Amino acid sequence: MAVLGKPVSGSVDYMDLISAGVVKFYGEKVLQPVIGNGTLQSGAIKLAGGFMARKFLGRGVLGDSVSLGLAIDGVEDILFSFIGGIGGNTNSDGGW
Repeated sequence: MAVLGKPVSGSVDYMDLISAGVVKFYGEKVLQPVIGNGTLQSGAIKLAGGFMARKFLGRGVLGDSVSLGLAIDGVEDILFSFIGGIGGNTNSDGGW
């Protein structure tokens, strides 16, 4: 388990990355009925939530995980709202 403390990029280690992935996965499912998903509005709310989580939960596994997970999901929503589902076309005409 020594790999969990190894840095992935800068100050993000594997434990933070895994924890943030769990927060993103479950947070997306829990928040979707409330604020939506893949929209500019949902992305902005999630980014604000990520900022506030870091501010109120502080540093540490919980604060870092919630902050990073919400921020990544927020950025994904904003990008999806502008770019759309590139590569997700499964129409019979071939799409991409």
